[in-house]
Amino acid sequence: MRRHPIALGVVLALVVISSASAAPPRDTMVIGLVAEPVTMDPPQITDLNSTRVAKRIFEGLVGQELGTYKLVPGLARSWDISKDGLTYTFHLRPDVKFHDGTPLTADAVRFVFERQLNEQSPYYKTGTYPYVKGFLGNVASLETIDPHTVQIRLKAPLTPFIQYLAHHSLYIYSPESLKKWGTDVVKHPVGTGPFKLETWEPGVKVVLSRNDQYWGGPPKIRQAVYVPILEAQARLTAIMTGEIDLTLDVPPDALDGLRRDPNLVVAEADSSAVWYVVLNTRHPALKDRRVRQALNFAVNKDAMLRDILRGTAIVATSPLSPVYGAFHEPNTSRYPFNPERARTLLREAGYPNGLELTFLVPESGSGMQSPVEMGTVIQANLAAVGVKAKIQTMEWGAYLRKYLDGPDMAEMSWNPSIGDPDHMMYMLLSSDRFPPAFNAGFYQNARVDDLLRKGRTTLDESQRIAMYREAQRLVTEDAPWIIVDHGKQVIVHRARVQHFKLHPNFDLVLTPVELR
Repeated sequence: MRRHPIALGVVLALVVISSASAAPPRDTMVIGLVAEPVTMDPPQITDLNSTRVAKRIFEGLVGQELGTYKLVPGLARSWDISKDGLTYTFHLRPDVKFHDGTPLTADAVRFVFERQLNEQSPYYKTGTYPYVKGFLGNVASLETIDPHTVQIRLKAPLTPFIQYLAHHSLYIYSPESLKKWGTDVVKHPVGTGPFKLETWEPGVKVVLSRNDQYWGGPPKIRQAVYVPILEAQARLTAIMTGEIDLTLDVPPDALDGLRRDPNLVVAEADSSAVWYVVLNTRHPALKDRRVRQALNFAVNKDAMLRDILRGTAIVATSPLSPVYGAFHEPNTSRYPFNPERARTLLREAGYPNGLELTFLVPESGSGMQSPVEMGTVIQANLAAVGVKAKIQTMEWGAYLRKYLDGPDMAEMSWNPSIGDPDHMMYMLLSSDRFPPAFNAGFYQNARVDDLLRKGRTTLDESQRIAMYREAQRLVTEDAPWIIVDHGKQVIVHRARVQHFKLHPNFDLVLTPVELR
């Protein structure tokens, strides 16, 4: 396997931000990301690294309580929902200003949403919006009642709608910033959040500075510096030597040693994430369910979790993690490691001599665990049953663009931003969500489609639970993915970082943090 050394620019960034003692300044927190942020325009963000930075700059109408998916007031201090579930009225906080000094108003909120909804608007062409159909496609009208009250009316009930308003794609930005920068707004974020962009040197660092006029009170740290460090070993070295204050996705076999280091804290929690290999169901061979099932039987998932992830994940048997509670279906089709069963299925499907596929693998990326190492094991497992998977690697930004072009096979992880199963099942597995949305394998099952559409419009929770459980059983039998694991959240930070708390959507919330 090719090793990926830390970029020279990142080395220079660490030198610049470090003092003579190699430690960051007292009031500056340095975070080692696994990849470069791709964009700072909320509705266009599809990766976790961009989200982790952008969520310090922007806010939504509603927020989430730190450490849970529970909704709390955000830019809207309160809201009302009509009994029929169709009308949402939001009462904005008064006297909130964007970083450019312009006020937060109901008109600004309407502008932000209409940009994605109104294809005739001149601002619609300033971006692409992969979430809009799933989140806002049910909106019938937007109305400003007064300068601080905005009303959204839906065509039909959408059960998770209020939760989706806490998703970054619906965060509120300054309309004036879009009018000024147009398509370049991706590099010029202007929100209302506790931090604002100071500098962004692509490939080197992103520097955020404290917003002293923040409506919720200024954060305790003066600066947050994000540096992309692609190589896991380099991130490990940087956190151990104190060059950075916090990082993630360090080599799993190093965790025991890190836990014993009094200068470090290893924070861990179960998660709702899933790691999988999407299979293109329009491929001449992969459109046959028996071939897809064969690939699942061929992959030794237990060995990967044991030897590569070192216990930082559990084997997945469904798209929904057990963290989803009653929505998780434990009785799905199982695909234990069984190469002989894989060969039998391939023969039955007409491929006794195997087949050849291209296999897209990122060098690193949001929640991607150890993508090259895991891809190499999967490649070897498939070769053992006659399937030649040719690996193509690329950096994360290029990978995300290529991922939606219909590759034969491609690694992916999904880290849900909200706690509703719709954000996992509908977003990834409904035929409503073909590219440019996230059903990159073009999976389609009429019964699954029906269940997922009903699941997002049904208000009764017990009925929703039954729908999502049946959908999981059907999906795992259809095997549109090589489903591998549900990874744990593992964050390593220096002991000087006080009051940091894990959040279930894998965010890195800095507002309560103090530096000792």
